[in-house]
Amino acid sequence: MEQTVQLGALIGLAAAVFVGASTQRISGMGFALVASPFLVMVLGPFEGIMLVNFLGACSSLLIFAQVFRQVEYKKIALLLVPAVIMTFPGAWVAKLLGGPWLSIGISIMVILALGASFLVRNLPAGQSKGLAIGAGAISGFMSVTAGVSGPAIAGYAVASRWPQAKFAISVQLYFLVLAVSSLLAKGGMPQLDWIQWITCLAAMVLGIVLGNVLAPKIPAKISRAFVVLVALAGAVVLLVNGITALA
Repeated sequence: MEQTVQLGALIGLAAAVFVGASTQRISGMGFALVASPFLVMVLGPFEGIMLVNFLGACSSLLIFAQVFRQVEYKKIALLLVPAVIMTFPGAWVAKLLGGPWLSIGISIMVILALGASFLVRNLPAGQSKGLAIGAGAISGFMSVTAGVSGPAIAGYAVASRWPQAKFAISVQLYFLVLAVSSLLAKGGMPQLDWIQWITCLAAMVLGIVLGNVLAPKIPAKISRAFVVLVALAGAVVLLVNGITALA
């Protein structure tokens, strides 16, 4: 029975990482959105988010290496500075809270961020630097606490009318730097056994390979809708698990 549970957990890790990595390559974001609720369920809130940060950095690095010549570096820098600053208070909050409460907080942040990404799309201030700074700050805080930095940035991309093709390329550098900053703020690496490491890394590479094949064939609206639906489902399950653990 115990071996069956361990095998199920390993398959769950691989599936979450595989789908997250392929989604990241297709839509420019989505690794953390897709993977974090499920990795937290398998590994716990603190270790799960650390793994999301580490694998997210690896995934973004592999994609960035393919597209670095087309990155809009000035836009990314405006988002990155406040995001990196906010990883440090976020790390303190992540260590302060634990267990069910952090699981509940993570799920609520994911749900709220997903909703906010739709509400800001028609704001007249969408082109302002203030919105970029605010989106970066919120994204940085959520990266280290919930492992999810994408929704705030996606909201900014919609509000500022950032073309999907350019956004998907440029944002890889943002996710790479932010994930590394989140790991440094927490001062460690996720603790996995060698089978889990091999499984996660192999699933990530295969997911990116699949994403390379599918990216030119899938419309941007469909890929973004898929990210939102899967992330919302995972967040709801995580919220229920956290509430149940407190009961």
